[in-house]
Amino acid sequence: MGRPTKLTPDLADKIVEAFEAGNSVRRTAALVGVNRATLHDWLAQGEADDAPELFSDFSDRCTRARTKVIGELFNAAYQDAVGGVEIKRAVRPDGTEETQVTPPNGKVALELMSRMDPEWRPVKAYEISGPEGRPVELSHQDGVVESVLERVRKAKERRAAEAEQAAAASAGGDGE
Repeated sequence: MGRPTKLTPDLADKIVEAFEAGNSVRRTAALVGVNRATLHDWLAQGEADDAPELFSDFSDRCTRARTKVIGELFNAAYQDAVGGVEIKRAVRPDGTEETQVTPPNGKVALELMSRMDPEWRPVKAYEISGPEGRPVELSHQDGVVESVLERVRKAKERRAAEAEQAAAASAGGDGE
């Protein structure tokens, strides 16, 4: 049997409160004085089917807190994207009212769309150059095309792996 856990109900409450305040896993761990890896371990233990009640309850509460914050942030970004948020209301001396609202924010709208639908993700251009930045000469080198295609394939695989890691970290709420 392993050593007893340092996760107490009081510490669990502090962690949930930090998540409710919008903190990342890294910041939450720092605020409550535990190692980030330990916090990740506690959250993972709570996901197990046979998790002790302390860990499963803790994990559920953390997930709810983080989901609520993400929803609030998404709603704020959505409101910024579509505009129309009242920022000023004034009553003139003649009794008429003037209301100013935020304009739509196209940059935020495009960012939200790119995260929600892969078809809206920006297209990246790749430039491949030869030695010392010179153009790649294809006419005299039969293997160059195959080499270029292989380099492009490896770059795509690397970027896909990086995107998966970023998505996993994001899903973990690490905020890194």
